[in-house]
Amino acid sequence: MRKNICLVMACLAIGSAFAEAGKSGITDRQVSVVGFVDAGQLVRGSLVYGDGSEATTTPLEDLFLNRNGIALTYSGTLDERLRMNIGVGGLFYKPVASNPAHEPAEYKRISFGPGISEASAQYDFSRHLNVKFGFFGYKYNPDAVNLGEYLLRSEAYPGIIHTGSSGGWVWMNSNEYKSLGTKVSWTSLNGMLRHDFLMYSEFNDQPLFDFSPSYVATLKVMGAFEFGAGVSLHRWLPIQPSWTTPDDPQHSNTYVEVKNFPAYPALNSSLSHQSGFSGGTWKGMGSQITSYTYADGITHIATELHDASGGLLYEIVDSTGTPIDTLKASKTEKLTFKAIKLMGRASVDIASLLGMDGKSTGPFKAFVEVAVLGVQNQPYFYEKIQNRIPLMLGVDVPTFGILDLLCLQMEYFKNPYPDNSFQQFTNALPQPQLPGGNVAEYEDNLRAGVYDHDDLKWSLFVQKNLFTGLDLYAQVANDHLRVQNNLGEPSSMPLTQGKSDWYYMLRFQWSM
Repeated sequence: MRKNICLVMACLAIGSAFAEAGKSGITDRQVSVVGFVDAGQLVRGSLVYGDGSEATTTPLEDLFLNRNGIALTYSGTLDERLRMNIGVGGLFYKPVASNPAHEPAEYKRISFGPGISEASAQYDFSRHLNVKFGFFGYKYNPDAVNLGEYLLRSEAYPGIIHTGSSGGWVWMNSNEYKSLGTKVSWTSLNGMLRHDFLMYSEFNDQPLFDFSPSYVATLKVMGAFEFGAGVSLHRWLPIQPSWTTPDDPQHSNTYVEVKNFPAYPALNSSLSHQSGFSGGTWKGMGSQITSYTYADGITHIATELHDASGGLLYEIVDSTGTPIDTLKASKTEKLTFKAIKLMGRASVDIASLLGMDGKSTGPFKAFVEVAVLGVQNQPYFYEKIQNRIPLMLGVDVPTFGILDLLCLQMEYFKNPYPDNSFQQFTNALPQPQLPGGNVAEYEDNLRAGVYDHDDLKWSLFVQKNLFTGLDLYAQVANDHLRVQNNLGEPSSMPLTQGKSDWYYMLRFQWSM
């Protein structure tokens, strides 16, 4: 029903705009064309399309990265108040196979992906108030060129951060969130304070089309300081509530607590991988409890049952398979994608404070952004809020005319789970993906410090205008870069996961 209402409203708005265009005509028509060529190399990294187990991980060195893109945009203004933008484009890219050394035939050809770069309309009620709707990008942090922009360009449960465009279609010079939605902007205090009220529909990550009401405020002080803050009610208006808070029949998304659960032995073999349990209250996801076995690797300790009211029960057996007890789950709770995300940022124009001429020195600024990706704790996976707080620091270094921009950014995100979107993308569950789906293997990796290697990210970004209409961009980074397979599906994990992983990328971009 909601989908139909949104479709009818969109059709009425578009029809009204065309009717007005027929009456008064469109002025200020413009057509722009932008093309680019990206070329670079993953010097060191790895590729994961699956669950992050050894079988799905391919170490990579000196992998050539290249893609070409183009976008054609038409814009026009109606009655000096309604401005419309329509953009289409395409991307030529080479899919990256799970094992590039032995890639199948479908990976040995160039793929093409057409798309809409923008389809939006903005109506100016006054110079202080406007509304924009359609498919368009939004950027609240003008200083962030790669890392940052966490409020909208991230997931909370699980904690997934993107760089470039979501899904990895655009690798660099695209630090914004782009989706279908509406934005109302209002400025006050002579333009010093701007309020952005946003209603975006999720267009990139599962579950699709959930609406997230958001608010972002930006305050400029004394010409040298800028402060920003925002809140996003992430997925609070779901299209399908049972997708946003999954109620799967296998209870893999249901947290349970079972008292007096018996001890079971550790088992590490080709058959299974589990940790020993000393007995007492068992805590975890419902589907995990039925996966534990005795030392033979065959006999399951617990089998899931239900009482007359549908409550969870577990039949416990001994090592011979003989039933010995029936235990009831004392607590059950479904995990959800819904979250309250917060953001705060600040920047200082050092050149302005020192009385330097920014045009001759180039940008000289320092900036910071911090976010909370989910204020609420959820059981088992998300019990510590400090594990959901990314912090980004950046500085624009003056080059005195040699470059137009030289920006260094650093990010710290103490996420104790793999930066893996497989569980969300494939199974649409609000959970981190554990290697092989195995809790014990994950805990072994956690104790070994495997998931500390990607806590620190960094990026060096350079921009230089070569000629009118021709720009050069360069980026060297260890960030959240993802690539596509032959089906257009993004890699589950970034190419750079270890401390010593990095890549470099050049872009030549022309416009007319």
